[in-house]
Amino acid sequence: MDFEKNQDFASSDELKLLKKLFNDFKEKYKISSPELLNEIDKKEILIPASIFNETLSSLESAVKYLRENLNLANKKISEELNRSEKTISQSYNSAKEKLAENFDIKETKYYIPASILAERKFSVLESIVKFLHEKLNLNYSEIGRVLKRDPRTIWTVYNRSNVKGGAG
Repeated sequence: MDFEKNQDFASSDELKLLKKLFNDFKEKYKISSPELLNEIDKKEILIPASIFNETLSSLESAVKYLRENLNLANKKISEELNRSEKTISQSYNSAKEKLAENFDIKETKYYIPASILAERKFSVLESIVKFLHEKLNLNYSEIGRVLKRDPRTIWTVYNRSNVKGGAG
């Protein structure tokens, strides 16, 4: 989408109406944006970037969110993330030990499709960084803020993924 069309779209009455309906649904049914988006698009599970933190690994964060916030069973999570049920169970248990309380889901502009985490060629963090950098055009500093990681770490992770053959 070119810049002019994007500007027209961003200021359209239809988008304003859609945002109002979206917010009305969230308020009426007391659900978060990710929960509503997941209901709208059942074929793609979206993970809010706001769940990532300094305490948990990226996989632990994703598994904890999918298990506690979307109420998915380990079997379903293992299918979605292309990992064994044992890995999912261990990640969840580790996440609960490190961070017992539930996520306080904050609104975010960025959602990570769970399907990108299934690519085993890359680590979970590499997949997330590649997605945010290549698909959403965020710079390393912005990605660092979103994922609560040092921008130098983000740069290193991105470059490591390119060495693995993922230059996009």
